[in-house]
Amino acid sequence: MSDLMYQSSKPVFIHNLKNLSSILKTAARDAKARGIDPAVMLNARLSPDMLPLTRQVQMVTDHAKGCCSRLASVEAPAFSDNETTFAELEARIQNTVRFLRALKASQFVGSESREIVMQLPIGTLSFSGIDFLNGWSLPNFYFHYSTVYNILRHNGVVIGKLDLLGVMPGMKAKGKIKKMMDAKPAAKAKKKR
Repeated sequence: MSDLMYQSSKPVFIHNLKNLSSILKTAARDAKARGIDPAVMLNARLSPDMLPLTRQVQMVTDHAKGCCSRLASVEAPAFSDNETTFAELEARIQNTVRFLRALKASQFVGSESREIVMQLPIGTLSFSGIDFLNGWSLPNFYFHYSTVYNILRHNGVVIGKLDLLGVMPGMKAKGKIKKMMDAKPAAKAKKKR
């Protein structure tokens, strides 16, 4: 089970953070090409009561490093949450990936039953490691990650589902789907418009 905890967290987060990095680079190029002030996209929201894109990216990285640090019983790096540019968000993503890459599978041994306690301003949450991973961390990570994607799509950035998913590690494809997966996702999304 410990190997499954490791395989279901660190590599999953790294894969998706790399995709997020690529999506944000596409958004930065798109803003430049269309003459849009990058701050417009970085401060965009899906709804007035939702967090802006910049904060959504911060939350994605926070859930990745917070989950793995708790499962591995190590201190997560603290970030200032003061990013205001695509370049600063990229640096944050890369710092998160570096932290995750430094973690070893052996640090996750026994994490499925480890008690995870989270102190929040409004109370305390506690979980077993497996419930924390499956019921809290992964859903929150994917919520904020897909919200970044949706904000950018809503603002006209030409990205598609394959940009979000990327080529999944360990996946093998044959036939038409292989050709589709090997193509540039953003180029295919542009064709669909």
